[in-house]
Amino acid sequence: MLRPGRKFRASLGSDKITEYDAPVGCLIINPAGVDSTFAWSETRENAVVSISPEALSELAAHESDVTDTELEPPAFGTVDLRALNIAQMITAELTGKLPPNELYLDSLLTVFGVHLLRTYTSRGRPAVSPKGGLSAVGARRVREYLDENFARKVMVAELASVAGVSPNHFIVRFARTFGMPPHRYLINLRLDLAEKLLVDGELAIAEVAYLAGFSDQSHLAATMKKYRGRTPTGAG
Repeated sequence: MLRPGRKFRASLGSDKITEYDAPVGCLIINPAGVDSTFAWSETRENAVVSISPEALSELAAHESDVTDTELEPPAFGTVDLRALNIAQMITAELTGKLPPNELYLDSLLTVFGVHLLRTYTSRGRPAVSPKGGLSAVGARRVREYLDENFARKVMVAELASVAGVSPNHFIVRFARTFGMPPHRYLINLRLDLAEKLLVDGELAIAEVAYLAGFSDQSHLAATMKKYRGRTPTGAG
């Protein structure tokens, strides 16, 4: 819940209806395949995050070497401030002026999924912060991979696989190695190419945007303005 709500009625996995007030940060977990009902009498503001059972199993395999983990929903009305923080960042990215950055959203969803596994499963374990950054070999492989693929959609799991670490640890280790999160590194690669092409002056701005991995000319312009403080016409 992004804003508090009153007099919610809900059931999960049974016919028993629970009525409760939902404060900010109230979290409901609805495992796949579990019947549920939800009713409310006033406008609500909440973030709905859907993670496929396959994606959750894959995360679980990296986290605890098991894939049959089952989520254990908390009681209705439970507040989870960590989940709220992630949900607010997801919402801000989806509702911002720029088109959402797919790698950033995927990073947030990865962190959210790991939080669910560690907090709401019987096999959950405390968060352990990875020590240090990527290995020299892992860092080189990721750098080369991004150099070749930055203009297309890139996801956390594939980068983690290239680096040889779990998706959750990859995000932290990458930032420690390169001094910035993966999505920001990707943005810099795209902007570097765009600026080079604009200086060459042989292509229209719309073509430059496409080749550099931006959705359109306005996306390139807004991103360049935000991160480089200039516009495509000023970079040419």
